[in-house]
Amino acid sequence: MPQACAQTEKYGYAHRRQIPRREQLQPRRQQREPPLRRAPQPERPREKKLKFSYNEQREFETIDAVLAELEEKLAAAKAKAEKNGCTLGADYVLMKGGQPVRAVRKMTAEEIDLAERLLRILSVNAALTFPISVFESHVTINEQYLFQKLVAMGKQVLNPLIMIPLLLMGYGSVMLTIVSLVFTVVSGIINIFYCLKRLKMPFAFRRYDFALLREMFGFTVYVFIGIVVDNLNWSIDRQLLTWFHGSAAVTVYSIAAQLNNYFLLFGNAISNVMTPRVHRLVAENAPMRTLDALFTKVGRLQFILLGCIFLGFVAVGQSFVVLWGGGEQFRIDYWTALLLFFACLWTNIQTVGIEIQRAKNMHKYRSLVYLGVLVGNTLLSIPLCIKWEGLGAAIGTAVATIVGNVFLMNLYYYKHIGLNIPAFWRHISHLLPAMLPPAVTAVLLAVFVHPASYWALIPPGLLVVAVYGASMWLFGMNRYERSLITGPLRRIVRR
Repeated sequence: MPQACAQTEKYGYAHRRQIPRREQLQPRRQQREPPLRRAPQPERPREKKLKFSYNEQREFETIDAVLAELEEKLAAAKAKAEKNGCTLGADYVLMKGGQPVRAVRKMTAEEIDLAERLLRILSVNAALTFPISVFESHVTINEQYLFQKLVAMGKQVLNPLIMIPLLLMGYGSVMLTIVSLVFTVVSGIINIFYCLKRLKMPFAFRRYDFALLREMFGFTVYVFIGIVVDNLNWSIDRQLLTWFHGSAAVTVYSIAAQLNNYFLLFGNAISNVMTPRVHRLVAENAPMRTLDALFTKVGRLQFILLGCIFLGFVAVGQSFVVLWGGGEQFRIDYWTALLLFFACLWTNIQTVGIEIQRAKNMHKYRSLVYLGVLVGNTLLSIPLCIKWEGLGAAIGTAVATIVGNVFLMNLYYYKHIGLNIPAFWRHISHLLPAMLPPAVTAVLLAVFVHPASYWALIPPGLLVVAVYGASMWLFGMNRYERSLITGPLRRIVRR
């Protein structure tokens, strides 16, 4: 109390608490930290108000509409999945029991509609081919091969020159099929004009020879059956792939099928020229020895040509199918095409025998054999196609073709037609030793050389052709076959 009274007397008022001394406050002031200074903040850019044009606003509205439509489809897909006891995963994968559901994609409604339109156009094309083929046959009968090959070459050259720009412009398969129809009409008009103006093709619409018509009908029915069954046999693989694996597997297989068609065309290029000569020899009752000689001569030439193509494909085919198809998924076409090539190699060297059958009106058996080949091909290819897709289908086709078109048909040639089949195969076997060096070269190139562009395919391809030509010239060809090369070269040198 005395201290409080003293303070009251000094300051005139009483404090509720004792005032600390100056020296007691000093240490606290020294312990205070300097005030923190805020770092200067960068100035925020002023938000600019975006202005869009009318067209840009319309585009945004279109995008919003598309997004809304996609959301509706997603909701419908989720509802459908839940209805089937499934769910959609994070990546929109159909899940059931925690495992992705793997299903084969069949042809969609759009693909079926496209196939129907293509079928209509192709039907018109086929309908026009029948009357046009009469004039083409007349050109062949008169042995006007130069004109015939010029027309065919013109179609082959103009076909890619017109179709490739159309593809780049965005047109699809319908337009390409229409272009093919136009080619058929134009080539038909050219053949008709040539037959009427140059060959003076006669027509007779009176006094029909009905006995001849009946005979022609009996002849053409089995020719027609053979052609239809043969086309079905080469298209059944794609149909099975469509049923079991969808259109994607067909797309991969189509590369090998198309290459096989080119392989068949090369083989038929030689035998088609001999067709009029075969029919003339049969009509003149030429001895079977003459037909045997022609059969063997043409077969050896076809084997030499097709053997070169086969070994060339062995060397560079693996890179070629990847480049042509446009992806690694087409690499399987290398083995698929090799299987088809191998089967067709042994059947294509005997195509003159088909013309001998027709000339003798003994082709009924061949049509029935082809029908059996079709049935066997289907039965073999179904399980193989399910397991190995296109490769399995090619295995079934190759086995059925070799059994039917080689073994059964050779038995018929020998027993019923009278061709000397053992002598034919002996002459073919004389060419096999000459194929060993190029075969080894082709396999080594296939293993160690992998070209990455079309230009890089040329050197290994030329190497195989050079080795094949030298080996065939030294160890395989006979005097007649060498004269087919030296004769034109001598005429060129003399000029």
